[in-house]
Amino acid sequence: MTKKWWTKFSLLIAVTVIATLMVIPTFSKVGEHGAFPFSKKINLGLDLQGGLYLVMGIDFNKVFKEIVDRQLGSVEDRAKEKTVTFTEAKVRTQGVPADDPRIGLKFAPTHKEALKTLLQKEFPNLRITDDKDDSMELGLSNDYRNDVRDKTLNQSIEVIRNRIDEFGVAEPQISSQGTDRVVVELPGIKDVDRAKDLIGRTAKLEFKMVDEDGMQKSNIVELIGQIEKEKNIVYKEGDTSEGALKFSDYVKKLNEGAKGRIPETSEIAFEKSGGTSVPLLLKSKTEVTGNDLQDAQVGFNQENRRPEVSFELNPKGAIAFEKLTGENIGKRLAIVLDGIVHSAPNINSKIGARGVITTGRGGYEESLRESKDLAIVLRAGALPAQLELMEQRVVGPSLGADSVTKGATASLIGIIFVFILCLIYYRMSGVIAVVSLMMNVILVLAILVWLEATLTLPGIAGIALTVGIAVDSNVVIYERIREELHHGKGLHVAVEAGFDKAFKTILDANVANGIAAVILMMYGTGPVKGFAVTLIIGILTTLFTAVFVCRVLFDFYLKKLEDRNATTISI
Repeated sequence: MTKKWWTKFSLLIAVTVIATLMVIPTFSKVGEHGAFPFSKKINLGLDLQGGLYLVMGIDFNKVFKEIVDRQLGSVEDRAKEKTVTFTEAKVRTQGVPADDPRIGLKFAPTHKEALKTLLQKEFPNLRITDDKDDSMELGLSNDYRNDVRDKTLNQSIEVIRNRIDEFGVAEPQISSQGTDRVVVELPGIKDVDRAKDLIGRTAKLEFKMVDEDGMQKSNIVELIGQIEKEKNIVYKEGDTSEGALKFSDYVKKLNEGAKGRIPETSEIAFEKSGGTSVPLLLKSKTEVTGNDLQDAQVGFNQENRRPEVSFELNPKGAIAFEKLTGENIGKRLAIVLDGIVHSAPNINSKIGARGVITTGRGGYEESLRESKDLAIVLRAGALPAQLELMEQRVVGPSLGADSVTKGATASLIGIIFVFILCLIYYRMSGVIAVVSLMMNVILVLAILVWLEATLTLPGIAGIALTVGIAVDSNVVIYERIREELHHGKGLHVAVEAGFDKAFKTILDANVANGIAAVILMMYGTGPVKGFAVTLIIGILTTLFTAVFVCRVLFDFYLKKLEDRNATTISI
């Protein structure tokens, strides 16, 4: 054998040994003891080990409404500085597209030019949809709305990923679907309800003053009862049946019915405590938000040793919080999380950068878990928009194990039949093909381990398909060798020509398959992407084994035939 052959053979042995060692921990426990050189295993997907599959939808109508509300406040403040006054300024959602709310402004005709100049210079994200001498209607520009959609979707994915990482789920799959959907796959998850709550919680933290004067003038409990009768509003705690009114919608309808009965700058909210909901009247203006949050950790109250969440604000938030509490000593400050008042303590003194949020009034374990989850969502960041649960699938671990067993068995049976056919049809050359096919499968599994990719049930099908593609490559090579032998060429010349002339055909076929697989990987989600990944890896390993491994083994076989002075080859 030549020096060049021994170099190739040494490379083949090295690749085979390393690949085999990488795969062993997946099928045994040797990698768990630390002495083995490799410990990583192939990550199993949702369909193979069970878990949770969620599709969450983003309510962009609400997102745009909140943006327009903030824009209206900014326009009013800047207009006042420019001595432009409005006789009416409000947000309109009726009679316009749900995702395109409008700002309606009324003013004296003499202020029109000054207002237009202000809008052009300082509010490029607003477009004028209606323009009259004494009134104007504004909406968000189309480019800005598209930008908000992209940023909200990407930020939602990032925040969910941060939360899941802290929650401790291995190999979560989080991706976008369309322009307003987020797909979350959590393999191996056990506490489904807790995971759903953690993912969907917006964690919008706000500090609002309690409207003590309004509370004294209005009997909130009686007012709520009247509105419920007038508007036929029925809300039942814990009712999750189809068509049941959600708590956020219930509060929204109450505030709509309370217009004109409570101060315009106030709103009805509820403090949930011990399974009961206590109504409060809060100032609508948010004084400080969770955007200024710097850190959140679980702590323990020194008096009752109950869990609580201590938070720390950044310098900007600390200044605002200190100013707020310093100006309202003796009054109550509501800590509002996702529209629900967690507590409304009295302000006894000026408070700076640090504060505390008390959690549930249930048992110690329940309160501790709630505190941990709240700290996670506050620390990981607030979702930019509320997520609606659109689809949910829970795959049990037994179903996943059954999928592994049946999928692996079916693939193994298919591969064995391919091996037997190769041995029968190509005889000794078929043995070389079988060895290269086995090498192909080992390489695919090793690369999955190296890339820390996730193997799904379609991924197992992709491995079986890889064997089929690899067999095609061997068939092309062997049939070409047969043809060359039929034309009377010698063994070495026939084998050389067979490999060289078949290479272009093999390359063309695999490139075509590779293009299809790349498209599947780019545009597919979940199982489709898993299939595409294993197929791409399989195409690369097929080129290596069919062209390199098979050739090295064939050269060895030819050398043995020469030693025996054989004039024919078993093919």
